[in-house]
Amino acid sequence: MSFLPAFSSLTRAHVLMFLRSRAALVWTLAFPQFFLFMFEFAFSGGTPRGATYLMPGLFTITLISGSFFGVALRMVTERETGVLRRHRVTPVPAVAVILSHGATALVVLACSVTLQAVVARLVFRIGVAGSATTLVIVLLLGGLALVPIGMIAGSIARDTRAAPAITNFLFFPMMFLSGAAIPFPFLPAWMQRLARLVPTTYLVESLQGVMVRGQGLGRLRGPLLVLALMAAIGIGLNGLLFRWESTEPVRRGRVTLALSALLLVCWGAYFLAPPLEMSQRPFP
Repeated sequence: MSFLPAFSSLTRAHVLMFLRSRAALVWTLAFPQFFLFMFEFAFSGGTPRGATYLMPGLFTITLISGSFFGVALRMVTERETGVLRRHRVTPVPAVAVILSHGATALVVLACSVTLQAVVARLVFRIGVAGSATTLVIVLLLGGLALVPIGMIAGSIARDTRAAPAITNFLFFPMMFLSGAAIPFPFLPAWMQRLARLVPTTYLVESLQGVMVRGQGLGRLRGPLLVLALMAAIGIGLNGLLFRWESTEPVRRGRVTLALSALLLVCWGAYFLAPPLEMSQRPFP
């Protein structure tokens, strides 16, 4: 079977499985709204300006959780239950299986973020200082950067018990250090420096640039380049780490190579990326 028919069939099957799972629907669509109402009522000050300032962090939390928890556990479950083993004896290429999981995650994220944006607009009257098209591009690039990391976690996790531990280990630092959960100007100076190693920091920076500061793609090329590099390297590493069966060993050499490549991007961002504008307090 050629790549395109296999990819489209698998993606369609994964999306249908998601739509038929009530638990997955509730978790994916309702959980971000819980964060939205909790953060906006607690910290926005009841103003559209304050609500808009919080939205980049909330979008980032939605993208992190959807990229890590859903896709990683789904990949491990399919490997443990023998679904991937059945694919292996068919002409379905591995790249179609890998990319179908990524495409499904992006579709689910698009639904979740869209619903969150609509609710935020109707209830809290958030605005976008910049272009809506630029906002969509930034969100898409953020998903492309984070989904491969979740897939890597799913590839190296030995079983369904290890997958949540790995994703939680990644989720919380990326949420708290990036300024997604706590506004970046309120973080201590040492945490702000450490945050430059975290890819989600550049997602929050880009989203704030569009929504709060009204910047275009040209002004955001630094943080967007970090996200693009993370996406490209992450997609490539998934082909290196993918396993058809749980009995296949997790090759330490390949895991070391993957971690080294991701850390190289993070260190490059730390030293070469421009200063973070979100470190300045937005309101007097």
